[in-house]
Amino acid sequence: MYKLISFDIQKGPTYRLTHPTLEEYVTLTNRQVTPIYPADANLIVSLLDIHVAPPGGEKQTEPLEILEAGTGHGSLTLHLSRAINAANTLPPPVPRRSQCQMLSGEPAVKNKSHREEEDSESLKLAEEQQQQWDSWRAQRNAILHTVEVSAKYSAHAEGVVRGFRRGIYAGNVDFYISSAEEWVKEQSTRRSKEDSTVDPFLSHVILDMPSAHLRIPHVAPVMKDDAILLVFMPNVTQIGDCVEIIDKLGLPFVAEKVVELGTGLSSGRLWDVRSVYKRSTGDILGGKEAVGDETPDEKLDESSEGNTPAAEDTKVPKKVLVCRPKVGEKIVGGGFVGVWRKMYVAARQDRDD
Repeated sequence: MYKLISFDIQKGPTYRLTHPTLEEYVTLTNRQVTPIYPADANLIVSLLDIHVAPPGGEKQTEPLEILEAGTGHGSLTLHLSRAINAANTLPPPVPRRSQCQMLSGEPAVKNKSHREEEDSESLKLAEEQQQQWDSWRAQRNAILHTVEVSAKYSAHAEGVVRGFRRGIYAGNVDFYISSAEEWVKEQSTRRSKEDSTVDPFLSHVILDMPSAHLRIPHVAPVMKDDAILLVFMPNVTQIGDCVEIIDKLGLPFVAEKVVELGTGLSSGRLWDVRSVYKRSTGDILGGKEAVGDETPDEKLDESSEGNTPAAEDTKVPKKVLVCRPKVGEKIVGGGFVGVWRKMYVAARQDRDD
């Protein structure tokens, strides 16, 4: 139980000691990279629409699994772990050694002190704690896989997660030092059946890294139907790159929303980011806008009016990218979040309309 301690000094102000809130902890901890600040992290978790069942409720056939590609500071990792914490039972004590995993499955950093190496009893106790930890991890109902290419950043993020309230949320997280595509390949190999097929296992995917759009084709096959893909980027044009690659490769994702984050916005500002068909040259010369909201069929009808034999009229309209704010005023700072849902039928119909 956490208690608030207040005491007076005979001369001077009154001091009050409390445990730091998650917001204070994330903001004030030492950092090696810029964190996702609490207001943005809370909104991102809300956009993911995560729902977990308590461990004593309905028996789950498989755990809820989330992939966070781009661990960074560990701020979003903490918020995500808190969101799924209710699904898991109380964990045993966290082992002292680092639990960051390389693709080989071995801990990246042993973190053994000189005394532990010489003291056989300490080694035995450490092994028992590790066995209890691994046994508990195998029975979790919700798991957050977080991937980071930098071993330095991953180790620091693990320390950030462990440092909050004595590691209250550390047991929900598996840290990996790897790229997103390598992690997907390793997991697919490990989970593959006799016929080399892999059942999709991810319910949510968060991409927070440079060139995030290049990772979407890698994570798509291992995402369940109705799974949510969220991309967090500093520029709206990078969200546009995601829209273009999804459309170009015909990936089964339906865009739900693009939200601008920043100071002064409680729930973000919506943006319209999508691929549309460019009007014909004749429409532009006639004074109409070059980009519209009509369906592809309507544009094809416009380009074929008059049944002229000109080659330009028979060309398929070219797609262009629209990036524009829907509502709100100009703000400074923050970033952009794109949210897609994996839906095969809906995605196909969206492209055919």
